[in-house]
Amino acid sequence: MSKGINCRCLAALLLVLLMASGSLPGLVGAQGAATKPGQYFGYVMSQSSSTIMVLDTSTNTIIKKVKHPDMVRPAEGRFHPTTKRYYAGGTGKVTIWDTTDLANPVHLKTVVPAAGSTGEYRGFLIYKGSRTAIDGEVWISNIKDNAVYVYRAADLEVATPTPVKTFGPSDGVRGPHYMQVRPGTNEVWLTNRTATTNGYLMRFDGATHTVITDPIARLETTGSAGDEPTEFSFSGDGALAYVGHHGNTITGSPTNSFNIALIDAATFTIKKLVATAATQVTPSYVAIDDERGRVYVAAKWGPAVTVLDMRSERILRYVELGGFGPAYGVATTPDRKYLYIALGAPAQSAVAVVDTQTLTIVANIIDTDLDNPRSVRFTSY
Repeated sequence: MSKGINCRCLAALLLVLLMASGSLPGLVGAQGAATKPGQYFGYVMSQSSSTIMVLDTSTNTIIKKVKHPDMVRPAEGRFHPTTKRYYAGGTGKVTIWDTTDLANPVHLKTVVPAAGSTGEYRGFLIYKGSRTAIDGEVWISNIKDNAVYVYRAADLEVATPTPVKTFGPSDGVRGPHYMQVRPGTNEVWLTNRTATTNGYLMRFDGATHTVITDPIARLETTGSAGDEPTEFSFSGDGALAYVGHHGNTITGSPTNSFNIALIDAATFTIKKLVATAATQVTPSYVAIDDERGRVYVAAKWGPAVTVLDMRSERILRYVELGGFGPAYGVATTPDRKYLYIALGAPAQSAVAVVDTQTLTIVANIIDTDLDNPRSVRFTSY
């Protein structure tokens, strides 16, 4: 056998071995098997059963269910950076959970920001919190009361906490929903979603508790009545924000809710609108993987995950989740290897798991109490 043939044989053998081990970039093993999930604990907010479901990602099973009379129809929540507290929303009240043992959350106390309110506490933000102490601020939005309450995290540990600031309609707040801090700044961004008027973004100076008005106080994301800007995420450098829209498809307003808004964060202007396919109605919930350069957007009435390339700003793929929907949230595990998408009522109640390398569904989590799940929250959020 010639030396050239030997070289080709050795090269072919090496290629086969690399493919089998999954060592080539972008390839998985010979059978297309995904890597085994690491262990993280995610909290699934099950709205109809008023339950926090503790999810173990290493087995993709629900390992704990916790309820409390004060936690009614929770839809959102957030961990403090210490991971020792979880702030859960609901109707009329906010419950705080001791999560020192992430697998076993324990009700610590209940907070009532507005006595007598039956509004829903939906959005949560931890501003300037550290990993070493329960500090910083906890921002809480009530979507129906048109209010954002700002508490010191340490004050929430005392018997009768009082907010240090409350933003309301006089500040321009209407239908407040989701909040994020723009990386590297003191800017707190808030989506305002109203069912019949144009939705918009607002910004606050977290240090001074004031509304930022330069160059404008509010930025309409699509300029369409009922577009309902919902969740959003920033690129790691804080240059761009990617905003999803909940829309009001059931009532037909708007009729063209297919846009993901890309916001130039420095100038607070619309850079562009990226339209999803007509079958992917209301791309609403957003998660970002800066390392892969991807934005994952859950299309509520697909249901599907839209995969947007951050560099080209073009859609790479749709991951169809099956069924009618709706999809109520998308979250990546802290290692960015998996997506967890809550699928809510009326058609189904489950959590779909997608491998971010292969962009395929690898698990479908169901449980009798997993009734209308609204989000999955990991400690990295």
